[in-house]
Amino acid sequence: MEEGGTTFKDFLNVMGVNGNYGGVAWVYGRKGEPCRVCSTAIERIKLGGRSTHFCPQCQY
Repeated sequence: MEEGGTTFKDFLNVMGVNGNYGGVAWVYGRKGEPCRVCSTAIERIKLGGRSTHFCPQCQY
């Protein structure tokens, strides 16, 4: 994968490079924005102490 993995904060891989996949994630960080499939608003919940973003229509 060219994006290099998911990095949302300040994590660097062993080469000292952060991943860019966060910029192409379909739901993460998009709370309230429309789902790219069905246009339903993306929701965010805490699950196990971490943020989880999902489309309540497509990911039931």
